[in-house]
Parts: sequence; structure tokens; C-alpha cells
Amino acid sequence: MKASAIIAAIGVGVLATALAKPEGLPPGWLQTGDAQTCKGDVASVAGAPSTRVFSLDCQPGTTGFSTLMQQIAGTDYAGKRVRLSAQLRADQLAAWGGLWMRADVGQRAAAFDNMYNRPLRGSFGWQPAEVVLDIPADATALSFGFLLNGGGQLQATAFQLEVVGNGVAVTGESGAPVLPRQPRAMTPP
Repeated sequence: MKASAIIAAIGVGVLATALAKPEGLPPGWLQTGDAQTCKGDVASVAGAPSTRVFSLDCQPGTTGFSTLMQQIAGTDYAGKRVRLSAQLRADQLAAWGGLWMRADVGQRAAAFDNMYNRPLRGSFGWQPAEVVLDIPADATALSFGFLLNGGGQLQATAFQLEVVGNGVAVTGESGAPVLPRQPRAMTPP
């Protein structure tokens, strides 16, 4: 799934699940995405960097993506360079996975990175990952988490969201509209 499609899908998914109460996830976290065969939860894992980890499990043959995420006000990070980092572990990723972060100004995605250009694939043990964005001074929201596109299992823990100096390279790009400007396919083709 292309990065721009994931930007839009995450935006719509957040709106659709904003009032839902996710089961098994700590306060502030929610699961969204267009994949219907994925389960997100918290699991105890031996040998992990922490005793409990976030886990996305998507059945083989899954199409689309699922994410575990948070969305917060952009106020405290506006006008700053911000890094999201975590430890990740994967088992049989059929397509790809990664961390992601998006800064919004109103309904527009102003900065975005989902590791699409440097995807995590296959199976691997615990390893660090990060995304770094320049957050616009007028940012209204910051969304972040980890995603799995396709089947497999992706686990994450030890998340950190921190302001960093200009010596840390930005990994993302300026974004695209989260929602289309005009309606489409008003009558089925």
C-alpha cells in the first residue's frame, strides 16, 4: 500500500475509531487500519526489552494494514524536530512493517514518515527503529505508532517521543491531504 494511501487510511481510521474503547490496550492507544484479519494487543514476551510488549498479529493472506497508535495535540512539539523510537521484533512479515509518525495542521498532513522507503521485512529479533520529523509551528495534532502491512506478527516496546536537535537527520517528508478535498465516486462505477 502506497504511503499516501496509508496517510489517508490512518486519518479516516482515527476518525472512525475515536470513540471506540479498545480492549486490551492501555489508555491512549487504539487499533485502526483497513486490514480485517489483525489483532492488536499487549502480550508478555520472554527475552523482550520489557516484560510486556505491543503486538500486531495479522493472519496469512491479509491485505491492507493495521496499526496500534496514539494521537495527541501538537502543541508541545510544534516548531520542533521530534524523534519517535522503539524496539521492534518481527515474525514472517509477508509485506512490510515499521514505525510511523504524522503531524497535522487542521485536516492536512504536514509531515509524515511510515518507513515505507526503508521497510522492515521478514523475521528478525529485537532491533531499534526511529522516525524523525520537523513538526510545523502550527501543528494541531501528532499521530504515531507502528504498522503492519500484510500478514505476520510485529511487536514493539520501549517507545520514546522526544525533541531532538537539528544534528539529527529528518527521515520523513512533507505530507499530503489526509482527506480528499472533493467527494469521489458519488455513484458506483
